[in-house]
Amino acid sequence: MATNTPVTNPRFCSDCGTKLNANAGFCHNCGSPIHGHSSHDDRATGNVRAPSTPGSNALRWVVPALALVALLVLSVVQLSSRGGATDSVARVPFGTGTVQAPDISSMSPEERADRLFNRVMRLSTEGKMDSAAFFGPMALGAIEALRPLDAHRRYDVGLVALVTGDVSSATAQGDTILAQRPTHLLGLALAARAADARGDAAASKNFRRRLLAAESAEKARNLPEYTDHAADISAAIEQAKKR
Repeated sequence: MATNTPVTNPRFCSDCGTKLNANAGFCHNCGSPIHGHSSHDDRATGNVRAPSTPGSNALRWVVPALALVALLVLSVVQLSSRGGATDSVARVPFGTGTVQAPDISSMSPEERADRLFNRVMRLSTEGKMDSAAFFGPMALGAIEALRPLDAHRRYDVGLVALVTGDVSSATAQGDTILAQRPTHLLGLALAARAADARGDAAASKNFRRRLLAAESAEKARNLPEYTDHAADISAAIEQAKKR
């Protein structure tokens, strides 16, 4: 009696559609693994995924690739727009915060010196001595570029020197101002502060005594530097009166 051999339904690769060998574990055309070794595959149940075509396979890679290219282009455009603009300030790190350096590229030498000097003095007043010390050399360089220095600029150099701890330079600037005019109010005020920094109480007292004696006559001269540093002079005179 004849034996009926069950007919095995043909199997096809779900990725490329190639007809598979009966016991194949991988597609011999595209190498895709064959899921489930049952003789009744998805085609037998009617749940067959349409064979992939070269175009559909490529599409799976094209979409992510286009998204990546778009992201790269956007990043380049943003960087270019930032790099093309001139920053108005530069940030310098100090501790946990940042300090904004003034944009001095388009200023005149005098404006540059004044801006940096004011920055150092403000930072010193605020107690930010590390920041003041950072900008100190910049301020000194900008002021020195204005040589020959008059009494006003020498006073500025002396104050910055005191902030940065260069007491000998501050002393020298005060002495130079007073050598040119012994009653100059800024010279006397600077010399007194430098003496305080040196711990020379006798010299400090002498300079402040001379400051009080010269106040009226010198203020009558209405020198520009007296106007620019009016607050400093007033503070020095008030301090001299208390000594």
